[in-house]
Amino acid sequence: MLDPFLDWFFTISSSVRSANDLFNLFLEYLNEHDFGIIRANMGTKTLHPQVETISYIWVPHDTESILETQPDSLSFSRSTLKYQKGYLRENRFNLGSLSSTQFAESPINHVLKTQKDFYFAYDDSVKVYPFPILEELTKYSPTGYLAVPVVQSGNSFAFLSLVTIKNGGFSESEQKFLSKALHLISIKWLTFLQTDLTESLLNVYLGKSTGSLVHSGKIYRGDLEKINSIIWFSDIRNYSGISEKLIPQDTIELLNAYFGSVIPVIEKNGGEVLKMLGDGILAVFPYSEKNKRRIGYKALIAVREAFAELIKLNVDRQKENKHQILHGVGIHLGEIMYGNIGSNDRLDFTVIGEAVNLTSRIAGMCGELKKAVLASEEFAKEIAVSWEEIGEHKLKGIAIPRKIYAIPEETQESELKKKVKSYGNAH
Repeated sequence: MLDPFLDWFFTISSSVRSANDLFNLFLEYLNEHDFGIIRANMGTKTLHPQVETISYIWVPHDTESILETQPDSLSFSRSTLKYQKGYLRENRFNLGSLSSTQFAESPINHVLKTQKDFYFAYDDSVKVYPFPILEELTKYSPTGYLAVPVVQSGNSFAFLSLVTIKNGGFSESEQKFLSKALHLISIKWLTFLQTDLTESLLNVYLGKSTGSLVHSGKIYRGDLEKINSIIWFSDIRNYSGISEKLIPQDTIELLNAYFGSVIPVIEKNGGEVLKMLGDGILAVFPYSEKNKRRIGYKALIAVREAFAELIKLNVDRQKENKHQILHGVGIHLGEIMYGNIGSNDRLDFTVIGEAVNLTSRIAGMCGELKKAVLASEEFAKEIAVSWEEIGEHKLKGIAIPRKIYAIPEETQESELKKKVKSYGNAH
């Protein structure tokens, strides 16, 4: 059994491009060789601040009902791919999944603890099932269940399980073969998966575009490029005064509440958050000359939606007797330098340029001018709304006084969305 499998594995290895495709092909191979697999599960622990574990469940087309389960509190996300002979569901689980009762009572937890394969043979005499999942599977008339642990270095691990309806279940020789085959497949599978998870982790810490750039090899000091961008800088009003009254845990809670409300809105409207600077957010909305106005209106929609989110947040915070969160936003557009800066041993992927500095200074005037949103003259001239000119102001670190504009409170989000629609994807 092993030699033909090895021939197959080394033949397909060079052409497979993803963990999904590899796992699917492996299950198709087993069923073409009469292993009668009706469910397969392969998973691993991740290094991710939101996702603790990830697993892939494969079923043939005629047992799709196995996948018909509702997401529970442990579920972070799920998606399903359809292949020629089966379905593959990716499940990502929240932090805490490894300490859940569901995991504690699973065969997977058992094999990872014992570091030994586990096989359960179904027959008519079975009345007691050692794990709940084994009893749940009886509705599909299984004949055998095999779970195999694959431990890497430290706390890293993978697990694999197979459920069969093959007459008589898996023989001892088949169990030995499957254990070896699963270990071999897991090496390649984990390589694919770790590549995907590495990019996902970079995206969390650096932003999607920046994370992808770093992952693709843009990693050298001084490797910068010029881009045109709408620049957003916002921070919490009176943050210093608020934070000095709070214990550290409450300060962290306040910051997380602010970032958790504003950052998704920026990203939803096409922006990318580059930095969280104390209580501040530095974000960019890159544009070309063709789509400059459309991107500019999208940035203003993000401004409006961020304020709406903070209003909702503050209603809840008031009920909980927590400090209200107000912020000021500065908006500008111009050319920035985007890339790697730092020492040989410590690099930062960031943006620099006069435009970045000007944006932060404009945002810093929100409190003094008692305005929630301020924009530069360059932005106001390009992005037409009913701007309120505030006059020229001397900004810290900026040699020449600059005209500053405020967006009137009556400017509606619906008006901005009409502007975006009027420019369409081609502008």
